[in-house]
Amino acid sequence: MGKIKTVGVIGGGVSGLAAGGLLSREGVKVKLFEASDKLGGCCANTILGGYTFNDGAGYLCLPGILDHVFEKLGLDRPSILPLRKVKAHQTILPNGTVVLLGGKSKLKVNQRLGEVDTVRLQKELRKLLNKWESVLRLYEDDLFVHPFLLSRLITKIWPHIHKLQGTVASELRKLFSDKAVQAAIAGSLLFITGAPPQKTPVPMILSPVAILTEGFYLPEGGMGKIPEALSQSLRKNGGELFLNSKVNRILLKNGIVHGLEIDGLGLIELDAVVSTVSGMVTFGSLLKPEDLPHGMRQKVKKVPLSHKALSIQLGLSNVLDGCSHSNSVLPMMNEQSTFFMFKEDEVKWFTYLVPTVTMPELAPRIGSIIEMFPAIRQDRPADDWDEQKTGRVVESGLQALSGRHKINIAVKRVLSPKDFQNKMRLYKGAIYGLSGTADFRAQFPHAPGVPGLYQAGQTTYPGFGVGPAAMSGIFAAEALLRTKKYVNIISP
Repeated sequence: MGKIKTVGVIGGGVSGLAAGGLLSREGVKVKLFEASDKLGGCCANTILGGYTFNDGAGYLCLPGILDHVFEKLGLDRPSILPLRKVKAHQTILPNGTVVLLGGKSKLKVNQRLGEVDTVRLQKELRKLLNKWESVLRLYEDDLFVHPFLLSRLITKIWPHIHKLQGTVASELRKLFSDKAVQAAIAGSLLFITGAPPQKTPVPMILSPVAILTEGFYLPEGGMGKIPEALSQSLRKNGGELFLNSKVNRILLKNGIVHGLEIDGLGLIELDAVVSTVSGMVTFGSLLKPEDLPHGMRQKVKKVPLSHKALSIQLGLSNVLDGCSHSNSVLPMMNEQSTFFMFKEDEVKWFTYLVPTVTMPELAPRIGSIIEMFPAIRQDRPADDWDEQKTGRVVESGLQALSGRHKINIAVKRVLSPKDFQNKMRLYKGAIYGLSGTADFRAQFPHAPGVPGLYQAGQTTYPGFGVGPAAMSGIFAAEALLRTKKYVNIISP
């Protein structure tokens, strides 16, 4: 390869903005191409009738990782992206028991029948945190802020290797005697992993541990403020942003990246490309089959996809009572294996976010927002979600929700799996790309073996969640910079 002067970035989500921001800060000329009419991808907002809805991500977990990204970009996160803490996650179980995770009380159980042994509960909670909080700190402060290296991972994780065997279900049975607590902690993972606790690897327990220690956060103004803040580095350092610019093909010449073929723009010649769309798209459709490394061709065929989702977003003219920011209506843990298996179009179990509990200004005065995610069958392809089938689930979902809250609907927005696939451009409607239960072998490498091509985003390391996805963009940019074949365009 010759000198890298101009780099194209495919995708304007948090990963693409982080990659482009770091490259432009290092003096590389960056052209970022986003297929939609706004930045952010699945971390954007849409405003309808005065209500600010999330396009995907509903909260920020492990903010320290995002702070690391901002530091790399020369941005002061606290001043340009203030955060508010989400106080609690509420789970409602079939017998009427309500479990609260997070907040000042950390873990609280309100049972209609019988009493809770609070002394024993707090003892069990301390046992959970004593065992797993150090592992969480290792991931947040060390593993997730360094590029993946197997030897390094083994060295760092070795002192904890004995903890990493088994499933979330088996671990919770060992740690907690109260079945309501087991169900609530296990259930907090259902819409993350798309798998029951009996099949979820035990390291995923770090997510509820994060709720119980750090908590989750919401940026002031909504999740879309994250890409807005990240874009500052790219804009400040002369990067170019092209919206409504769908990339059709990554072009190679003599086996080396030569440019991009883009709707409405034609051929854009480039010295290198960072693709932040999923690895399944990069190696499944953007590259010609003859340009694919064999390993990438096989990886696309075998990749374990995450689950699909249906989102019902409501702008209400009334304020909700008796709810937390995050709420779930769930079965007991031993029944969560049937979570996605039920009668056609019947909404029985669901999670719903009420971001106006944390940030009332996201809705008009005396209003509120609900973002509901009913459990849906996973054996239906995204393309099969037509208006009729989607409408039946929405009707059932609203009926289930209205049984718990008074809802005066002013604005309604629905995103089906087909919408997530076609409008949000998520591969086959899989909301996280890779399955949350997949290990590192399913992830795509930042340097996949095509000269001049680098990969970032949700399907690369660490990738899962807003902060890690942005961090993956930093890793891809650093991999490119390590070639030492770029030249500074901007004078010091």
